[in-house]
Formats: sequence, structure tokens, C-alpha cells
Amino acid sequence: MGNKIVRSVAPKTIFADAYALTSTTADFEQCDLMVYDATTKKIIKPAAEADCATFLGVAQVAVVDGKIKSPYQGTAVDAAQAIGALPGPVYGVEVKLVLKTGDALNPGDLVYADPASGARHVQAAGTKAIGVYQGAAIASAVAGQEIIVLVGARYPLDTLKF
Repeated sequence: MGNKIVRSVAPKTIFADAYALTSTTADFEQCDLMVYDATTKKIIKPAAEADCATFLGVAQVAVVDGKIKSPYQGTAVDAAQAIGALPGPVYGVEVKLVLKTGDALNPGDLVYADPASGARHVQAAGTKAIGVYQGAAIASAVAGQEIIVLVGARYPLDTLKF
């Protein structure tokens, strides 16, 4: 999939080691949008835009079954991989995210999660802003159009911060 974090402006994390906050069945890719689920006390991908009241940033690494994705997938080495520290979601970085088809943005506009469309998808309207658009004006996004977003965090006080 390649590195989707394009620039570290002022990288921060709320949970530096997310191992204890990650389910043993969790699967996510680098730069998937991540939130804190206060009910399960776990870091998860949002199911709805409203979940972003506890937005933590984007995943720094890919995870399979609660462990960092091995470069040796499908081998005996993969099965024997030791469980180590798991970097928590990061904010204060610029990442490539996918803008909802047909949406328009101008430089500096707020962007909002669009989890119904995908784990790295954003839209131009919503209730819980997760970042600021960094590119040139877009009149109408084409399908799959990647944009650069300076990602913030909303947890713990449900206010966007960088």
C-alpha cells in the first residue's frame, strides 16, 4: 500500500503504546482513521462520523490480529512473531486520504471522516472535523481522489487540536 504519511509537521500521539488498547482481532492499515471506544476501552476504526468525537488520528502501522503486520505474511515466521510495542495513532501529520466523490474543498477547509465509504475516506461536511485540507482548490472530487490532510485529534475533550 505504501507510506501514506507524507509529512510530519508536529507529530503527537495520545497513546504512545497502543498494545493494551488494541483488540487481538483488530485489523487495520496504515493511515486508517482511528478513534477511542470508551465502552470497550479499545482503539478502533470509526463506524460513523459521529464516532469521531474521540478521534485519535491515523494508524502509524498496519495491524493484523492485534499485532504489527509482518513482512512475512503466510509463513512459519509470521506465526511465530513476538508481540511487541504497538505505536498508537498519530496526529499533527499530513496524510493522503480519499475525498468523497463530488465534494469540493478549498485550501484550509476542515475535513470530516466518511467511514461509510472507507477507513481512509473523508468528506467536506460533517459534525466532527478531523483535519485541515492542504492542497489546491477542488471543484468536484473524482472517484478515488487522494488529498493531503493535516490530521488533528479530538480526544479527550472533543475539540480539534494539532
